[in-house]
Amino acid sequence: MTTESPVASLGPEMSVTDAPLHRLTYEDVLAMVEAGILHEDDRVELIDGVLVDMSPISPLHSDLVAWLADHFVGQIEGTQARIQDLLRVEGGFVVPDLMVIDPPPRGVHPTTALLIAEVSVTTLRYDQRKAARYARAGVNEYWVVDGPTRRLIQHLGLTPDGYTRIETLAADATVQAQAGGAPVELKQLFG
Repeated sequence: MTTESPVASLGPEMSVTDAPLHRLTYEDVLAMVEAGILHEDDRVELIDGVLVDMSPISPLHSDLVAWLADHFVGQIEGTQARIQDLLRVEGGFVVPDLMVIDPPPRGVHPTTALLIAEVSVTTLRYDQRKAARYARAGVNEYWVVDGPTRRLIQHLGLTPDGYTRIETLAADATVQAQAGGAPVELKQLFG
């Protein structure tokens, strides 16, 4: 018995990337949740209208996100620290591990942030590609916390086209978020 791949079923002259796509909107995804097609706890992001599954959370990832949450919650007056919550961006939404935001009106997802941190254990390349999307959303500062190599990649100098300064900090460094709060000693973050 042989099985055909989805690409083969489209015929030899057409691939999946050639097939027309129905791009979803933020509102489409909310309707899918309301209809029970998706659940609020489904781990997906909407990137350029396409639902993308997120990786399962590893113990290292959980530990690093929990440390960041403990550090930033209540740190910067007038802001909120949100953990693994939805941020609306051009073409859909993402679910950053940590956002420090000016609180939006009740019942509205934020569209920008003062600081976003993504924890990478197996998703470093994907998280690095998010920098351009976060810059377009006006995110002032973006951190990629690379768990396996025990380093933090800090994106600063926001422009509409991206960030002008990208610094890689080793585990013995201390980093200060531009939004304020206590400095982060990376040796404490990485344990």
